[in-house]
Amino acid sequence: MSNAPDAVKPASRLSRREALRLLNTGAAVGAAAWCLGDPLSAQAEPGSWARATSSTKVSFPKGSIIRTVLKDIPPEQMPAGSVQFHQHLGGRFAPTPPPGPNEIAPGVVAPKNEAEYIDLMVEELKMARVEGLVCLADPGSYRDAHTIENLKQISLRSNVHVVLGGGYGQDLAMASRYPEAVKKMSEDQLAEELIRDTPTQRWGAYGEISTSQPTRPEDKKVLRAIGKAALKTRLPIFTHTPHAGCSDCAIDQLDAFESVGVDPHRICIGHLSTIKPDAEPLGQTAKLLGKRGAWLGFDTVGHVMTQSMIPEQHKVKYFLALLEMGFEDQLLLASDSTPVPLLKANWGDGYGALLKQFVPKLSYAGVSDRVLHKILVDNPRRFLAFVPA
Repeated sequence: MSNAPDAVKPASRLSRREALRLLNTGAAVGAAAWCLGDPLSAQAEPGSWARATSSTKVSFPKGSIIRTVLKDIPPEQMPAGSVQFHQHLGGRFAPTPPPGPNEIAPGVVAPKNEAEYIDLMVEELKMARVEGLVCLADPGSYRDAHTIENLKQISLRSNVHVVLGGGYGQDLAMASRYPEAVKKMSEDQLAEELIRDTPTQRWGAYGEISTSQPTRPEDKKVLRAIGKAALKTRLPIFTHTPHAGCSDCAIDQLDAFESVGVDPHRICIGHLSTIKPDAEPLGQTAKLLGKRGAWLGFDTVGHVMTQSMIPEQHKVKYFLALLEMGFEDQLLLASDSTPVPLLKANWGDGYGALLKQFVPKLSYAGVSDRVLHKILVDNPRRFLAFVPA
């Protein structure tokens, strides 16, 4: 089997007799296999959405590609499976803080060095791939060559495609801040820098482009610069609106991009699922954005988001409302982040959280496999595909 990412292949199922034999004779081996990524552990397959087909045939402009950290892929050749437009790998080892006073030692499963970090990420993505994940977009600001090389290793070894997002963002409610150099650069200088760095860092999108609440003048400058760069490179853009929920910020972002001529069909406004239930009539902001042609990002689902704490029940209701409004061709899904406690090695669903937690809720609520297939498989390929300049 090739090491390059390829199509999802459902694992073969064990018969009851085979399963009992393994349990009786190899429990210890089975436990070790789970930790080491042995094929014996992959006794699962994606949900029924993966075997469905969309009600409409997806098509792409001639010459389109999806640019991954390893290679350019024609979108129609992307393996069948879930493409998630916003997840976080990082690509660089950072020590996990020691357990706090109220936590039980040894605490979380955490890597001790960079080699262990890469091994852990590879295993997490391998397990998510069994659940149907074939590609994710990993946003970040500027990455050094070493970090990019780590992400290449993780992608190659896990058989999951990784699209790198690039650009600058700022959210004053979080740790994200513009570098001083960016604050001093003009809009056009910043756009030229982004255009130069796009091929050298092998970006496949600009994202996640974050803004503060309320949107500040320097935020709008950066948004316009990224828009100008996107006009030259033709890359798609996905954004971060504040997790506290900010309808005005979402509109500001689209306004800024459109002011320099970016087609809304190349833009996904992110974190719409963090708009508070009592902040507006259900789906009001998303409806305004959707009518202008933008993609609608539900990229905070499948796990607890402590900054917003909106119940998944409401997010399902919100999502159904947007389907009722006719936006199924513009909806995108992802989980956003996977902090250490949410890795499968610890207590979470890892990079399969969207597929294991949120998608079954949509299915239970009556969303058909055909629609789920479109939103999980076809829509993100359409969003990430571009014709290189």
